[in-house]
Amino acid sequence: MTNSIGGLKRRLRQFDNTICGKGNNHSDAKRVKDKYKDYDKLKKYLYVAVHTFKCDVNSNKEKNLRIMGKVAEYVKRFRMLPEFNNKK
Repeated sequence: MTNSIGGLKRRLRQFDNTICGKGNNHSDAKRVKDKYKDYDKLKKYLYVAVHTFKCDVNSNKEKNLRIMGKVAEYVKRFRMLPEFNNKK
């Protein structure tokens, strides 16, 4: 999920720049980079799937909470955060 001013396109660019060593401003990408040091080898196996949902991240309306709750569903099912969303 992103609420970046530049939108999803900018957030994905930040991820890619961080993982390939051109920047260091995406925390999840830093964790991927720490685990997979060789970007040239890794990029052969990367796949990105994106689906956009518009929602108001400052709203407590059920519709918006459901959209933002996909990580919560993952945690409920697998009893842990997705690997690179876990800040520990």
